[in-house]
Amino acid sequence: MISAFFTGVAVAVPTALMTMKLLNSSLFISHEELREANAKISLIINNLDDFREERMKDKMERLGITDKLDPRLSTHIK
Repeated sequence: MISAFFTGVAVAVPTALMTMKLLNSSLFISHEELREANAKISLIINNLDDFREERMKDKMERLGITDKLDPRLSTHIK
């Protein structure tokens, strides 16, 4: 049982190191592709944030609220 443990460690450590090296290399995806994907995701997040702000403003106008901390704006289910 002890020899199996050491055999497992002897196999697992180099395998993990090689896998990390391959995943960190440009074999799977280039840094340029990552940069483009990051830019697209950031754009989507910013658009969602803007949309949320617009919805919040509309809701505040509808309810006649001037304070963003008003409990009527809460999204918690009661």
